[in-house]
Amino acid sequence: MKRINFWFKRKIIIQWLLASALLLSVLVVWLVFFSERNYLDQKIFSLIEPHRSEIRTRLMLAVSFLGNHKFLIPANLLLITIFLFSKNKWEAVQVAAVSLSSLLFMSLLKNSFRRSRPDNPLVDGITNFSFPSGHAFMSAAFYGLLIWWAATYIKNGWQRRLVILFLMMLIIIISFSRIYLRVHYASDVVVGLCIGFVCLSISLAILQRLQKKEETKKKPLANSYKQTSE
Repeated sequence: MKRINFWFKRKIIIQWLLASALLLSVLVVWLVFFSERNYLDQKIFSLIEPHRSEIRTRLMLAVSFLGNHKFLIPANLLLITIFLFSKNKWEAVQVAAVSLSSLLFMSLLKNSFRRSRPDNPLVDGITNFSFPSGHAFMSAAFYGLLIWWAATYIKNGWQRRLVILFLMMLIIIISFSRIYLRVHYASDVVVGLCIGFVCLSISLAILQRLQKKEETKKKPLANSYKQTSE
């Protein structure tokens, strides 16, 4: 009974978070692209500016790498390989589906809004569009999936909370690094996080339904096999 209540509560919380993420994204899009209000983005840059230093910049570059495709693509491929070899098919499917759907949707949004990058970035060589932040989007999807697994499979309460807190902090720090490095506006990052979470949640919901359907189909076959063997 406690387990049922836990899953029911978690479902309600996720639904509220999804609705909030979508509303916040719509609000940011309206402010930035329709009202053309860029005051908050510039204000955040001005607040960060006095706190920049060579050491902090190096740290932000290192943290930012954890949300880069050069790290996330090998990490996703490694997880898929591990799950396939350990015969955890649905976990491998989750990694592939979440990463591919997130990448496709993020690219679609970038090419739809076509927002230019901020001036004076601390990172050279970035040529694609700014909105939404790909690092924030893909970090929310990848590390969000790890959070989902931690919440589902780690039985020890304090260990589960510790892992989830660490992963959440990692997502936040990676996202902040993009603002610090002036490669994204704060609004890019906020929407990247929100839509990344939405994309992850929808992907998981679809995959869970497909998994349940497959398990339901297997049960009659397993029962008929038992009857035949008896």
